[in-house]
Amino acid sequence: MSNPSEVAIGKLLVARRSMRGTKWDGAHLDHFVQVLCRLDCSRHGFGVDDLDTIEKAWIGQADDTWCGGVVARLKDGRRAHVDGRAGRSHWAEDSAIETGLLDADAAHLESAARHGWQDHAWSEGLAYTLNAFLGRYAAQRVRPATENSR
Repeated sequence: MSNPSEVAIGKLLVARRSMRGTKWDGAHLDHFVQVLCRLDCSRHGFGVDDLDTIEKAWIGQADDTWCGGVVARLKDGRRAHVDGRAGRSHWAEDSAIETGLLDADAAHLESAARHGWQDHAWSEGLAYTLNAFLGRYAAQRVRPATENSR
């Protein structure tokens, strides 16, 4: 399957809703969910279900556009980067993601800096938030369908 299934996207949205009003809530999380929904296994080499842990994360400064990215460890031990940006249309025609696999011993890639997206440091707090999100997403994936519909 190349794109996340409707079921996976639905579970991403359930996990996102479960974080509303928590200490992890924020607009940046909505954008990262948009990025995760756009991961394509055949095009990028991994998908949302392959993510294990977010090692590092960053977000751009607040303005009319959004950009952010992560370095993640995949469940098979590989490492990858995912960077996304959304323009004024908020994930319509002026948005994009860029991904790539990293060597196991490579330093954290500053790939977004090449595009002028990232102009600041990694955020440990954001990585923590995204790992909390992935934990909630994983919990949704293992629950029976009847529990997910509650």
